[in-house]
Amino acid sequence: MHHGKHVRRLNRTSAHRKAMLRNMVSALIKHERIETTLPKAKELKKIADKMITIGKKGDFNAKRSAMAYLREHGTTIPILFDTLAPRFANRNGGYTRIQRIGQRYGDNAPMAVIEYIDGKNDLKKEFVTKQIAHALSPASGKPIPNMSVEDILAGKGEVLGGNKFQRDLKKLQNSSNAASLKTGIEAELAKLSEQMSSAKL
Repeated sequence: MHHGKHVRRLNRTSAHRKAMLRNMVSALIKHERIETTLPKAKELKKIADKMITIGKKGDFNAKRSAMAYLREHGTTIPILFDTLAPRFANRNGGYTRIQRIGQRYGDNAPMAVIEYIDGKNDLKKEFVTKQIAHALSPASGKPIPNMSVEDILAGKGEVLGGNKFQRDLKKLQNSSNAASLKTGIEAELAKLSEQMSSAKL
C-alpha cells in the first residue's frame, strides 16, 4: 500500500529517484542554480533546504551526513560548509527559490529554475534591476520623469510595477544583495544606453 508516502514518484523506481535527486542536489550546490521540470524542482527543494540545515551545524557528524548523500565531495562539501552555510547563518529557512520559466518545447512540460537565494546571480535581483533600469532609461521610450535610482530605492517609485515589485524590492533591500543592488541597476542602465547609442549608428 502507498499510505502515508507523500512524495512525487516522478515515474521512477525508488533507487532511480534517489540517485537522480542526489545528482540534482549536488549540481545545485555546485552551481547554485539549475533548470529542471517543476515537479522535480518541488521535490528537490526539500532536500536542498535540508542540506543547508546540515551545513549550518558544521560539525564532524554533519560533514559525514553530507558526504553520505552528496556527490563530488571535493567540490560540493567546501561550497556547502564554507560558502552557503555562512550566507544563511541568520536565516531560519526558505533557502531556495523556484521560478517558473514556461513550458518545454516538445512535450510541453512545465519548467522551472531552482536556486539558492541571495547569490551573485540571484534571479529576483536580475528581474528587479532590469525593471528599474527600463523604467529610468530613455531607451524605454517612456522614462519616469524626475526620478533617480536613489529615489526608487528609498521607496518613492510606487508607480513602478505595483505591489509585487515593491515586495520584491523590500526583500532585496533586506538581503545580502542590498549593497550590490544600486551597482547592478547602474550597470543595467549603462548597458541600455550603450545599446541605444549603437542602434542610432
